[in-house]
Amino acid sequence: MTRTERTYYVVVALWNLPGWFMHPVYPIFLQSRGLDLFEVGLILAIFQFGTFLFEVPTGAVADLYGRKVSFLLSCLVRMAAFSMYSVADGFAACAIAELVDAIGVTLASGAIDAWAVDGVRAEGDHRPADRMFARSQAIVRAVMVAGGVACGYLADSFGFTATWLVAASFDGLAFLVGLVAMRDDRGDRRASRLAAPRSLWTTVTGGIVAVRDHAVLRMLCLLTLLGAAALMPVVLYWPPRLEEMSESGFWLLGWAWALFNLGAVVGSLLVVPVLRRVRREWALLGMAVWRASCLVVAALAGTVWPMVGAIVLIELGTAARQPILTAWLNEHVGEDLRATVLSVGGMAFMLGGSLGLVVIGGVARSQGIPAAWLVCAALFAAMAPLYLVLGRVAAREGSRARASASRAARA
Repeated sequence: MTRTERTYYVVVALWNLPGWFMHPVYPIFLQSRGLDLFEVGLILAIFQFGTFLFEVPTGAVADLYGRKVSFLLSCLVRMAAFSMYSVADGFAACAIAELVDAIGVTLASGAIDAWAVDGVRAEGDHRPADRMFARSQAIVRAVMVAGGVACGYLADSFGFTATWLVAASFDGLAFLVGLVAMRDDRGDRRASRLAAPRSLWTTVTGGIVAVRDHAVLRMLCLLTLLGAAALMPVVLYWPPRLEEMSESGFWLLGWAWALFNLGAVVGSLLVVPVLRRVRREWALLGMAVWRASCLVVAALAGTVWPMVGAIVLIELGTAARQPILTAWLNEHVGEDLRATVLSVGGMAFMLGGSLGLVVIGGVARSQGIPAAWLVCAALFAAMAPLYLVLGRVAAREGSRARASASRAARA
């Protein structure tokens, strides 16, 4: 294992912890500030749309000026956002805090993965990135288990203000660790700019054009958008649904979150064994059908534990899916635009999530959370055949690339 890979696991876990630390109580916090179920979804949709707007420009900043610099800025901006949330009251204040957090998230979303991939390759490790991303996801989820349980008890004992301030402190810790431990790539970025001078706008448009002109990248972004539209209403609405069914304290939300993350750890660990036996596209198809089936069970469950068990299984499938898509995307991106193109993928996720929260959130407000989840299940099922299309597109692009390389070698 390279030094960059070890550092990546530490900083990506610390960076993910603050936001997900708050997740078990986040919708309940918003409701305590006077928001109804649709407005809760709208707040997260604002975050998703904000990241959609800022994702590619901040990815270009990372490609031009350094991925470490971009990551450190992300930690500081998110620390400010969580501090704002500790005193937020009402829809407008929460919306402003979400927009600030959106900027912070986009500063790191493409930068940290691009920093890791380039770093491990510079140190001589050229293996596919599926393994590294699956392992990092397992580590992140394991850390989030402890964080979610602690958050539930902290909210019960000291209230929401304390939970937001603790989350902000985690961002400060991530900044300090990144500052000391991450390899500084500003020299690499500076050399790249001198070799091929380009502006921020050129970098942004270059990343978008790279996706537009590559069939595999287009398909990956489309599937990312659809998957986010189906997933985000599940992610946001399980806490109020669980509280409604159980009428317990926040501690139960924390323990449920711990179970969901343990399911995700198992899913992450299954990635490599599964890919030894089946092709990527068939694995992704199976995960889509799996999540659709489990979500139907969660929607129709009349008691707490069948619903919780079904969402644990959904998290397992989600965690197994993400490293495969991330690695597939990285394989079709050049080093000079890696963070920007990864940010285009993140932009697709955020746009899909915001659309899902607004449209399916309307179903949740009028028909209830179970009806909204059934719509999500139908969308997961409809996506499944598209993964086979992605596999055929990737095979066709691979054949073209090999033929082009063969012609170039003969010339």
